[in-house]
Amino acid sequence: MRLSTDGLIIKENNVGESDRAVVILTRDKGIIRAFVPGARRLRNKNSSSTGMLCYSNIVLFKSRDTYKIDEASAIEVFFSLRSDIVILTVAQYICELCLNLAPEEDRAEDYLRLALNSLHFLSKNKLPIELVKAITELRMMALSGYMPNLVACNKCSLYESDRMFFDPLHGLLYCDNCKPTNAMLFRVNPTVLTAMRHIVYSEFNKLYSFTIPDNDLKQLSEIVEKYLVMQTEHKFKTLDFLHSLNI
Repeated sequence: MRLSTDGLIIKENNVGESDRAVVILTRDKGIIRAFVPGARRLRNKNSSSTGMLCYSNIVLFKSRDTYKIDEASAIEVFFSLRSDIVILTVAQYICELCLNLAPEEDRAEDYLRLALNSLHFLSKNKLPIELVKAITELRMMALSGYMPNLVACNKCSLYESDRMFFDPLHGLLYCDNCKPTNAMLFRVNPTVLTAMRHIVYSEFNKLYSFTIPDNDLKQLSEIVEKYLVMQTEHKFKTLDFLHSLNI
């Protein structure tokens, strides 16, 4: 069976002396693991188009349960991401998020669109790194079945007040009067809550179109990251490395 699709290389490993194994986030089939014969040879036609962080049009051949890349043509290589260790690490973290949260053998157009847009904003320095990271984390969580309930207080349905609290373990929002006393809660001010709601509920073409003060961005980043780690119960290696860079 032959398949032609667009995909982002989110992981690569060397195999043997000259071959490459890759994981691709594709538009039509979600996560695909494939083998690229001879890709590590400089003159190989698929060498540059099947490397990490490369977005390409890919032609695959499937034999039984194994995919092999026959042809690949680069659409975007995101070369500028490699110019800064922090930006590169966040880009790799986005790939690791996709690897763990995107579906396998199923349509994943929204995941691919989210990843590509976030990589674009990182490569162009159009938004603060922490904001791109938080947007990607929370929106991908919403896509993958971990959408928090941010509509109103979970008990009294109060929409907003100066003192609202977010429960990262259950993904619930509480007002000051209704907050449980035996839970780990983050206090969220109206600015941070509005940002979280925007990330979760906005149309995609408006997802990145907001700004937030630095102090509030720091809180947003902390809350969203804590929520992701607690919900997925996964240890993200690239996130640990990012923290080692004091980010």
